Amino acid sequence: MLDFNILFPSVLNGLTTGAIYALVALGLTLIYGVLHIINFAHGASLMVALYAVYALAQWGVDPYWALLPVVPGMFALGYVLQRVVINRSSHGRDENILLVTLGLSIVLENLALLVFSSDTRTIDTPYTLSTVEIGPAFIAYPKVVAFFGALACCALLYAVVARTRLGRAI
Repeated sequence: MLDFNILFPSVLNGLTTGAIYALVALGLTLIYGVLHIINFAHGASLMVALYAVYALAQWGVDPYWALLPVVPGMFALGYVLQRVVINRSSHGRDENILLVTLGLSIVLENLALLVFSSDTRTIDTPYTLSTVEIGPAFIAYPKVVAFFGALACCALLYAVVARTRLGRAI
């Protein structure tokens, strides 16, 4: 028998996790829709961003504030990889782009393995184990923040694409 006290928290946890997956998928979709590139290095780039947040958190920066320098840094990394590596080696062929982004993925993953080792890493904050009560459900505070952050990013991207000249050009 279906119990609401189990179903409701499960649905909320699924929504909070799904919002993060949707944000990653939105990035992949935007790259493919605009540049027609199937980017195998997308996940590795996300891993580099998360390790950057981890490194900043180890230096005492709050993980939420650590995103401020990491986001422009990831845009810069993506721009450099596109201009220096992908454009120069693709020669307009999709097969080359697939191989180059796969190679970038392997290089980024192995560099992270070299620098950070394969040990599990976590960021401990005073609010890591804090929860938010929503009806009968208790959702972790970082998941709630990530959910609303993902919604805000999606809304911002929608506004840029729908309401700006750049968005119409894309």
